Amino acid sequence: MNEFDLRINEYANVPSKDLRKEIIRLEDLLVIYRKDEENKKEEISQVLNNIEICKKKLGYNGKEKTRIIFDRTFRWILWAVLVIYCFTLLILPIWMILTSFKDPLEFTSNQFGFPSSFNFDNFVSVFKKLEIRILGKGTYNMLGMAGISLIYSFGSTFWGVLWTTLMAYVLCKYKFIGSRVIYTVGIIIMIVPIIGSGPSAMMIRRSLGIYDNLLLSILTGPCACFSGLNFLLLYGAFKSLPWDYAEAVFVDGGGHWSAFLKMYLPMALPTMTVIFVLGFLGSWNDYESFMIWFPSTPNLAYGLYLFQSKAQALYKSSITEIMAGFTIVIIPTVTLYLSSQKLILSKFTVGGLKG
Repeated sequence: MNEFDLRINEYANVPSKDLRKEIIRLEDLLVIYRKDEENKKEEISQVLNNIEICKKKLGYNGKEKTRIIFDRTFRWILWAVLVIYCFTLLILPIWMILTSFKDPLEFTSNQFGFPSSFNFDNFVSVFKKLEIRILGKGTYNMLGMAGISLIYSFGSTFWGVLWTTLMAYVLCKYKFIGSRVIYTVGIIIMIVPIIGSGPSAMMIRRSLGIYDNLLLSILTGPCACFSGLNFLLLYGAFKSLPWDYAEAVFVDGGGHWSAFLKMYLPMALPTMTVIFVLGFLGSWNDYESFMIWFPSTPNLAYGLYLFQSKAQALYKSSITEIMAGFTIVIIPTVTLYLSSQKLILSKFTVGGLKG
């Protein structure tokens, strides 16, 4: 190896310290060669080229080091912000649960600390007191409102997932006149603000006689076929499945329904399950829909809303009993989410759901 050859790997990661040493060695060598410049032209040219390579690589190392430092700093800041954000989300639920185990006197003197003892009397009391009286409709106790919550959450979610799946499959796998128009109209419907369409939806429901009717409202849900993001997720899931499966069914003598029920539906079932679980969780905690569309049929969430707004005046209930009621309401949804967490996380990717 000639002494003017580059002693580092030009294409490998080289520490900045070694690069500086190599530059000093080459510059010293350059001084020696220039004493006999007429006979060392080729060597001088090679040394100058090697010095240029080392300087460029040294500059790249500096930029790369700066980028790495910036990247690590940004990640730590982002991590800290997310941790603080998650902590703020947990403060109120933890405070609610701790408050539900205190008696009213202890809550007055210790609003934010741990209870001295876990008292379950609030949960028993809220079961006895939580009765919502709807004028002209009767009285609903906690079990009755829980049944309404179950019917609404399961019925509306199942019905929506069923029709959304059928619509997504047909528009994805079959090309017919108007298919693109239906798809475009569905996207436009999802874009239209709900608040803007509220008054017209109220008039339509009253005219059709389905206002304040839980069963008919579930069966005629306004988003049964194009339920927001769920349609796009199912459309993408079916899009990722080739038509070869259906052709295999046709070869065996099956029809289009057989291809859907025996091939595509089982493969899309995990995605449908995730959508159903997330929809069920949202419907269980939904009180705005009952406040607007079913004021005579309270579910648990709406019943707790009415209960806490009149707790002191009508029910002689304390804040600890109200928090016990809220704790009872969230138990089913938390249990369902924790039991299906792995399924939910396994189906979500960066771009949405994988089929």
